[in-house]
Amino acid sequence: MAIITKIEEQKNKKRVNIFVDDAFFCGLNKETAVVFRLKTNKEVDEKTLKETVFDSEVKSATEKGVDYIGSRMHSRKELYDKLVKKGYDKQVILKALEKLEEYHYVDDGLFAKQFIEQNKKYSTKMLENKLKQKGISSDIISENLGSDDENLDLELCKKYAQKYAKSKDLKADGAVQKMYASLARKGFSFDVIKKACKAEIDGFEDEDNFLD
Repeated sequence: MAIITKIEEQKNKKRVNIFVDDAFFCGLNKETAVVFRLKTNKEVDEKTLKETVFDSEVKSATEKGVDYIGSRMHSRKELYDKLVKKGYDKQVILKALEKLEEYHYVDDGLFAKQFIEQNKKYSTKMLENKLKQKGISSDIISENLGSDDENLDLELCKKYAQKYAKSKDLKADGAVQKMYASLARKGFSFDVIKKACKAEIDGFEDEDNFLD
């Protein structure tokens, strides 16, 4: 058994320093110290000390996660990656994320819905790729992208095609190919690009030999 010989408040008044057997042991979240009823001259075993450190780290990681969410909504993966960079242990991070999900601060379904709503400038494929990069599951992506994706993509692609056509001379050598490539980089499919260009650009039918 060890003995807590001193507990002192840090400059950050939410935390305290714990001294065991007259030697500095660790810094703890003050709430953790209260929950575990730590006090000077109290005997503690190694298991209890490990539990207090873990609990304190979880509270710290949870608070850091809330700070990140305060600036904008994050996916579970985004928060995980940021907490890893802050140096938190994997098990600490998983427990903190579990708590954040319980509080509904982390909700990948809601995140996907809001992301799609706020990024209507992207094609369906581009949205899907970006959501996957943020760790959103295929099931959640499918649930939130809906069943009218091609029609939405067509309308969006028409806008981009019209904008491109107004700024470029499509009669110039390679202009149509460049427009097609530009639209493809935005994630639109071959069929959607062809339909959009035919619908929005006068004389585009003359370029069928390129697209067919």
